[in-house]
Amino acid sequence: MKIVTIKIDEKLYEELLAKAKTEGLLTVSEYIRVLLMRELGKIKQQPEPEVKSSGVSVDKLVQLLERRLLDKINPFTSKVDEIARKYGELVEKIEAIEEKLKELEEKISMQQIRGPEKATQGEKRERKKSAIDILHEQKVIFERDIAPRIRDRESFFNKLGREGAKIIEAKDERIAVEPAFWNEFAKKIDDLSVQNEDEVRKVLDDIEFRLFKKLKESALIIYNNSTKKWQLVL
Repeated sequence: MKIVTIKIDEKLYEELLAKAKTEGLLTVSEYIRVLLMRELGKIKQQPEPEVKSSGVSVDKLVQLLERRLLDKINPFTSKVDEIARKYGELVEKIEAIEEKLKELEEKISMQQIRGPEKATQGEKRERKKSAIDILHEQKVIFERDIAPRIRDRESFFNKLGREGAKIIEAKDERIAVEPAFWNEFAKKIDDLSVQNEDEVRKVLDDIEFRLFKKLKESALIIYNNSTKKWQLVL
């Protein structure tokens, strides 16, 4: 075997020594020999050593880290997707509400335009009076007076009773009396000391006297000879 000797400076020697160590060689001579043989095609160039950690390659380690990162990120991603979905639904609902409000505003505007006309027409139409309204006006309603006009008189008097009217079961008919009128009538009867009907007529008005006669006929008002006064018995 031939020996070849070359001279190099200190700096180049240090660089060659560092290169030799990176390839696992101990001396510069061995490194130069490997370089020459590679150049001459005597040996194949060694692949770069694969960095391993506990038997796991760098690629596998990167894949493992990616999977773990995805495992951590996926729950947050799903929550973000859910928030985005709910946000989309909320936007749709808001748009629907805005559309309804727009329609309502248009209807209100039209009503405001036609309002005065409708109010004028409403003033021309007289509001239909209820039974209690009529009783407040007439003070007393005798069943025989309404019999030709009202078929279901049972419901009529029941409704008046629920609305506060005084309902009297007299002979052959019912009588509805307005509460304030009844209180005033009862006070007048309590103060009466005359027995003669002609004298009673002078104290009572026409409606009161008609009610008085019907109650007397029905034995719901009697004259007490002991007290010399009329007495309601209902």
